[in-house]
Amino acid sequence: MFVMRKHIGEVTGMEKLCLELEAVTPIFIAGADQRNIENEGLRSPSLRGLMRWWFRAIMGSMTSIKNLKMLEDRIFGSTNQKSAIRVTSVTNAKPLTINIPNSLRYLWFSIQLQRRQNQRLQCYPEKSKFHVTIYSEDKNVLNIVSGCLWTLIYLGGIGSRMRRGAGSLKVVKIFGDTPYRFIFEGKTVVDAKKFIEINLKKIFENFKEYANGNFSLQRSPSFAVLSKRHSEIKLINKTFNTSVEALKEVSDKYQISRRGKPLKHRYTFGLPIISHREFKDRRQASPIFIGVMDLNGKYSVRLIKFYTSIHPDFSKYLRFLSQDLNNFDNKIANELGEINVEIPELR
Repeated sequence: MFVMRKHIGEVTGMEKLCLELEAVTPIFIAGADQRNIENEGLRSPSLRGLMRWWFRAIMGSMTSIKNLKMLEDRIFGSTNQKSAIRVTSVTNAKPLTINIPNSLRYLWFSIQLQRRQNQRLQCYPEKSKFHVTIYSEDKNVLNIVSGCLWTLIYLGGIGSRMRRGAGSLKVVKIFGDTPYRFIFEGKTVVDAKKFIEINLKKIFENFKEYANGNFSLQRSPSFAVLSKRHSEIKLINKTFNTSVEALKEVSDKYQISRRGKPLKHRYTFGLPIISHREFKDRRQASPIFIGVMDLNGKYSVRLIKFYTSIHPDFSKYLRFLSQDLNNFDNKIANELGEINVEIPELR
């Protein structure tokens, strides 16, 4: 039986959703001491920031930048407006010393580098569990935020290198009313496809309703947007016995796709490029998310491509973004096989 323990900071008299999360792949996070986690768990500010990111990604194609900011601030708050939600997180999980398999050192190169330099020593390993609770006085707001949390869990992740397979999560227990299915009970890649599609459809419907009179389809956003027009979701149509095996297959293809290419074709996968002086200090978040899906006994990999996410200084290379992402994706499809996850089409 799932029992959410009352803890310091518990909020009464509000709508709430309580989840027990489990790490599918190691979570590389740190607090004030970057080397040692000190049992901080999934920090509430980090969770809020990631949910805010997914709010923008979903709402970004549904309304103007001006309205997006207004709707976002209404939920998450701003310097002039109080947040409509509260997030708490607790854990009994014990951090362990980082030990990255050789097969994943390319995907998680920055963690390996920090490990060698004694800058980051610990992580939360697979199977670590966390209790996360979201509170709000407004049930509609809670539904929107829980949609953000759902996409964070099943399309994204948390911590460093979460766009390269680290920090993938799943939900094992839930308490509270929600319009979404948070626990995946399937066993196959097709089950995972249906699970994602069913939930995304409901999330998009609720976001459109929340936008209400501010709803209008946006054609050319300049940031990562989760929409049928501006992104794709794929699942590798192959299962693996462990998450490491699953990520190794993708790491091999990713490494081949990047190495040996002109710099203009490497910008598109994210910056910095440590080996190049001009771009060592530039920052650009990667437009591709690689994550692991736990199929309740087996594992598969999901790929999300955002076709509008590129550093403004390198907008002249935007034409290469689609080409490079699709070349990598085609290599995956040809050698491993993959299936498309339909993103809801709004009208």
